[in-house]
Amino acid sequence: MKKITTLITIILFISSSLFAQLGEIKGIVKDEKGQPIWDVSVYVEYAGSVIGDATDFDGKYTIKPLNPGVYTVITKMTGFAPIKTKEVLVTSGNIAYVNSEMIATAEELPEFKVVTHVIPLLSIAEPGVQHIIPKAFKQSVHKNNPIKAITSMTAGVTLAPNGKDVYIRGARPTSTQFITDGMKSITGDIGIPGLAVGSIKVYTGGIPSNYGDVTGGVIVVETTSYFDLAQKFK
Repeated sequence: MKKITTLITIILFISSSLFAQLGEIKGIVKDEKGQPIWDVSVYVEYAGSVIGDATDFDGKYTIKPLNPGVYTVITKMTGFAPIKTKEVLVTSGNIAYVNSEMIATAEELPEFKVVTHVIPLLSIAEPGVQHIIPKAFKQSVHKNNPIKAITSMTAGVTLAPNGKDVYIRGARPTSTQFITDGMKSITGDIGIPGLAVGSIKVYTGGIPSNYGDVTGGVIVVETTSYFDLAQKFK
């Protein structure tokens, strides 16, 4: 019975992911002197495949399209120490910027230089959005209750006494809009279990026009991909 329930859950996630928007990773690769490096291989591994790009003459690259999730960006070039940039968060319809500085080496290359990507607390493109990354969500005591997790981890967001409705900056609960994988919630809540949540964005101000005329705030949820979910049940 448990296996059947798990299979049904996975099928539902596959269907919902078809409506999710895609994101991308961009950046510039330079050497120790601050000069751009041309033809560097920059890529991520996803579902057994490699998605990547080679830097242009300005050292710039773009990796797309990418499903929302957390990635490790690998940067490689002959004559330079390779770099792994971990915990790069990609969200729907947005760009994650990862710049790298490569160090020249002898012919025998050392192990990877590992760097942890730091998500900016304030995004120039989205100044009114707060991110809840998957790692933080999974460590929450409310990980099985997405609504409580959001309200306990996000400034300006309050849980109503009924344990379901959400107040954003004092606005009425009906002014809060929930979007799950690009689809607006009809019931007025997230509608999925905590296990299915991949990442969350909470808009408390500066709401993008594509979400319509919202007077309160918007909570955007991206579900765990099929491949990530399947890994949990191995």
